[in-house]
Amino acid sequence: MEEFSMEQSSLDMQGVESQTEDIKMPGIMQVGALYSIVVILMVFVSTRLQKGLGFNLGGALSEVLLIMLPPLLFLVLFRFDVKKVLRINKTGFMNFFLVFCIMFFSIPVVGLFNILNMLLVKLLFGTVEITQVPVGSDAVGFLISILVIGASAGICEEFLFRGVIQRGLERLGIVKSILITAFLFGLIHFDFQKLFGTFLLGALIGFLVYRSNSILIGMFAHFTNNSLAVAALFLSMKMTEYMEEVGIPGASGVNASNAGDVFAELQKFSGVQLAIVIVFYSMVFVITAAILGVFLYAFIKNTSKDAREIKKEKSGIKAVDVITFMPGILMVILIYICNGLMMAGTIDAETMRIILKAIGVG
Repeated sequence: MEEFSMEQSSLDMQGVESQTEDIKMPGIMQVGALYSIVVILMVFVSTRLQKGLGFNLGGALSEVLLIMLPPLLFLVLFRFDVKKVLRINKTGFMNFFLVFCIMFFSIPVVGLFNILNMLLVKLLFGTVEITQVPVGSDAVGFLISILVIGASAGICEEFLFRGVIQRGLERLGIVKSILITAFLFGLIHFDFQKLFGTFLLGALIGFLVYRSNSILIGMFAHFTNNSLAVAALFLSMKMTEYMEEVGIPGASGVNASNAGDVFAELQKFSGVQLAIVIVFYSMVFVITAAILGVFLYAFIKNTSKDAREIKKEKSGIKAVDVITFMPGILMVILIYICNGLMMAGTIDAETMRIILKAIGVG
């Protein structure tokens, strides 16, 4: 087994005792091209898979074939050490416990970022459209949703982003690699109404993976976040069904999956009601943010010797590196523009469908 020279170095993250590995890592140009390929595959193939095979099977195949398979082939074809590049390393039970708590208490924080994001969208386009992924209505459907939305997304997306892309960008510095990867991660979800929250989530997971030196932590964190969201939607559906059965008026409006323009609903509140809502959620945010900080601190202390850097001098990003990311980024921007035009009422849905079909997207 190859031996690595180890040396302590100061990192650009607070108080991390680091070890340096002299191993081959993907280049920035390579991960940029890989990102663009995956985005293009998602745009042109994923929708067709889900239309033809249904959301669950089509979505699972999209994750495996379009998101995880390309980076796996890339690593194998270019003869990288898959285990070391991806950080496939064991980690302690305490880390998994702390990550579960971190992801649970990060929900209100990420939610605030999403609210700010939606407020900006409301100001720009005059409306907000909240859509949720379909969740099974019974126990079997719920478990399938956990497997598709939680497990497959958590494994496959972490394989690509925190496994390969963040690794390739680490030559720019740890902080930059985490933030740029989080931005790319947010873009590929094709929802500018939740871009801020998805970016924050990606940055948090990127930090956890780097700090623990284990992609398993990233997969578990991603799985936990998505599964908690699925569970919340499922419970909301069941609560709505129960309220409708007992004849509570307005029960259908409780279901989060049917939510429309939340700001339009808030405008119906009186000043006192709105103040109560703001104060309540502010208290929830402050308390959960404080608890989140405690668990993050505990995670940092518990992983003080786990983080590792690649043994390579830091370098700036070159124009040719940026170019490789552009096809994917421009494709996402095109989707954003189309969605924005429809939300603003500039183009109706049928006209947009014809346009997208003409260029092969619809």
